Formats: sequence, structure tokens, C-alpha cells
Amino acid sequence: MRACTRVFGVLFAMSLAAGVSATDLRDPTRPPAPVVPVKHSTAHVLLPRVSAIFVSSARRVAIFDDQPVREGDVVGGYLIEAITATGVRYRHAGLVAFAPLDNPTEATPSP
Repeated sequence: MRACTRVFGVLFAMSLAAGVSATDLRDPTRPPAPVVPVKHSTAHVLLPRVSAIFVSSARRVAIFDDQPVREGDVVGGYLIEAITATGVRYRHAGLVAFAPLDNPTEATPSP
């Protein structure tokens, strides 16, 4: 019976040791690895801003990124496709988007 207990003890010890490898051990005297902030692959790009729209029967002008524009103008890589009373539709990098007027309650029709 004593031999059986000894064999069982040896097998139990071997099973515990089998789960441990040198890669699991950490040197307690080694300083921790520095934490490096994650860099995003693309920079945050601000969307264009429409601060004013002037609409008359003859023409439409918008203030798009602080520059006056008309339909068909190109500003900073943005092609102005349409100017409405509520915002500007533009094309950039092959995509069409809409920039709304910042404060639509202040839209003023031109004489």
C-alpha cells in the first residue's frame, strides 16, 4: 500500500510540473515593460464647417471653412456640388457628404 501511495505522489508531482515551463516564469528583478500609447493609423480630420449661406434668385454663396464658395468651386480638395438653404453638399476623396449650416435659424435670404 505504501508503494502505491508513493507512486501516486510521484505522478501527482509530475502532473503539476508538466504545466510549468520556462516561458511562464518571470524574473522578479526585471522592471516591467514600458507602456507605449497606441498610435491611430489615421489622424483625426475635422469636417468642413458652413458658417453662413446667402441665397438670392441669381446666385448662392456659402461660407465654407471660412471661405466664400459657389457651386462648382474647389476648396482644399472639396468640390462644392450644391448649396441649399440648410447646408452644402460636397465631394471629397470620391465620397459625397453634406455639411449643415452651423445655426440654421440665422439663415438670411439676400435681396
